[in-house]
Amino acid sequence: MYNLCCISNELKEQDHAFQTMTWKRFNDLSSQHSISHALNELGSRWLNNVQVTKQAICHCWMNRWGYRVSSSLFPVLTHPDFGYDISDVPQYEAIMDTFNDITWENKHWGVRLSTHPDQFNVLASENQASVDKTILELNHHGWVMDQLGCERSYYNPINIHINNTKGELCDIATRFMSNLAKCDESVTSRLVVENEDKGCWSVDNLLKHISLPITYDNLHDKCNPSAKNTYLECAETWPCKPLFHYSESMPDHKNPRKHADMPVDFPCSDDYDWDIELKSKDAAIRACASNLKNAKSMYGLHVANKVMEEDKEVLKMLASEEGTARIADTRYREDRSY
Repeated sequence: MYNLCCISNELKEQDHAFQTMTWKRFNDLSSQHSISHALNELGSRWLNNVQVTKQAICHCWMNRWGYRVSSSLFPVLTHPDFGYDISDVPQYEAIMDTFNDITWENKHWGVRLSTHPDQFNVLASENQASVDKTILELNHHGWVMDQLGCERSYYNPINIHINNTKGELCDIATRFMSNLAKCDESVTSRLVVENEDKGCWSVDNLLKHISLPITYDNLHDKCNPSAKNTYLECAETWPCKPLFHYSESMPDHKNPRKHADMPVDFPCSDDYDWDIELKSKDAAIRACASNLKNAKSMYGLHVANKVMEEDKEVLKMLASEEGTARIADTRYREDRSY
C-alpha cells in the first residue's frame, strides 16, 4: 500500500488546505486586539486543520492509501511560552467532536495512520532543555494519535530520526533510549526510527545500536548506503507490517538528497507499506502504482514468452524420432493409477 504524506494537492485544489500561525503573529494579535481574539483566531486554524485531516483520511480511504498525519495541526500549542491548553480556545468542543468523528469513521475506513514529527526533536541531545522540549513535542503527537483512534502499537508509528552524531554511537543510543523511556506510553508504544541521508545513522548502525523498528528510507540509503540487504533487515525489526519511505532524487540536481516531483520507478517490494515522499503527492502515488502495474505486465509478458519458447522446444522434440521413442516407452507415460 502507498501512503499520502500530509498534504493532498487534489484536496488543496478544492480549498481543503491546512492553516498555520507563527508565534509572532499570535503575539501581534494579542497586542493589537486581545488574548481572547488571538485564541479565537488560533482555534479556528486548529479546527480547520483537524477538519482537513478528516477530509484527507477519507480521500485516502477512497483511493486505498494510507495517510501520514501532518505534524503541524496545532501551531503555537507546544511553544514553551504559550501558557494555554487546547481547551482554552472557543472551538475546543468542535475540535474534539471532529476527532471523535474521525475515530468512528476510520473504524470503517481502516486507513493506516502515522506521523513524522519535525527534525528538531532530538531525544539523544546533550542539552537538557532540548530534550525536555522534544519530550513535550512527542507527547503532543502521541496525544494526537490517540485522539485519531490509533492503536498504541507500531502499526500506527511515530517516526523520528536520531539526529545526533556527538560522541560514541553506543552513548548516543543509550541517551536516546533513556529519554524515550521518559515519554508517555502514547509515544513509547509507537516510536520508530529512520535511517538518515548522511552521518553515522545508516541502516547498519541503527540495526547495531537501536532496539526499535527501523523505517527504511530508500533515498537516504542511496545517499548514505549500508553494506547489508537493508530493507530486508529493517523489515525484520517490525512486529507488524513495516511502513517504509520511498522517494527519488530530483533529476539533474546537484544535491541527490533533493526529492523529485514525480517518480520514474516504484518501491522495491509491495510486501510493505510505503510513504511516498515525492513532491507531487497524489499524482506521484498514482504514477508509482502505474509504474508497478506496467512492470508486472512486462514481467508477465516475459514469462509467457519464455513458456511459449519452451513449449516450442517440447513440440519439436516430440516430433523427432527421439520423441516418438519416448512416447512408446512406458517409463514416460503419465501414471493414472490413482
